[in-house]
Amino acid sequence: MTAIALAVATGLAVSAAAAAQGEVTADQVVTALEGTFGVTSGQRRNHTKGPVPWASSPAPPRQCVLALHLFSGKPVPVVARFSLAGGNPKAPDTAKSARGMALEFQLPDGRLQHMAMLNTPVFGAAQPQTFLDLMLAMKPDPATGKPDPEAMKAFKASHPDNHAQAEFLAKNNPPPSYANSSYFGIHTFKFVDGDGKATAVRWRFVPQDGEKRLTDDELKSGTAEFPRGSTDRAHEQGP
Repeated sequence: MTAIALAVATGLAVSAAAAAQGEVTADQVVTALEGTFGVTSGQRRNHTKGPVPWASSPAPPRQCVLALHLFSGKPVPVVARFSLAGGNPKAPDTAKSARGMALEFQLPDGRLQHMAMLNTPVFGAAQPQTFLDLMLAMKPDPATGKPDPEAMKAFKASHPDNHAQAEFLAKNNPPPSYANSSYFGIHTFKFVDGDGKATAVRWRFVPQDGEKRLTDDELKSGTAEFPRGSTDRAHEQGP
């Protein structure tokens, strides 16, 4: 995952509808995630399942060194993690859900720069309330163990900002490896030049091995867990 592209964002405007809504708290979101997926002790509440790759160099475990010429041209130590969306630690690798890539750049002055990305070009919520409402709608019915169809139907009807990501996931099969998918930055950053002019940007990471997707037949015949053999190991030598 060495090819990097910088995508210019379309804007930073916040919709009036989003601003008019009450603030969504972290506690509300965590409680909703736990109500939908349960609690896995010692694990994240969202994007629970996922490997942390590292380099085969003398770097410490769980860390890889990415020779990323970010701005200075010097290598920057990075901690990377790939993941599946949701709070199920046993989620099948064949699930049509978003894949995440999180990076923590350890800058020379001791500061940390975080990047959170998904392999969908759009996010599933234009505002926090949409994400919270989705988690609440997905809460399993005790009688069936599945979300209430009527609750999901009502959510979709009242939250059009969720449609684009849902349609993308429905139309695109998951990749056979984390290394065969592009990743799009969730957040927009401001780059300011010497004249004080700000440009809104988002990161996009492009796989050097190309984007690949499982076929419908592979989805039907594949196992819930992809093998973590030598091929995956080679892909995990660094982003």
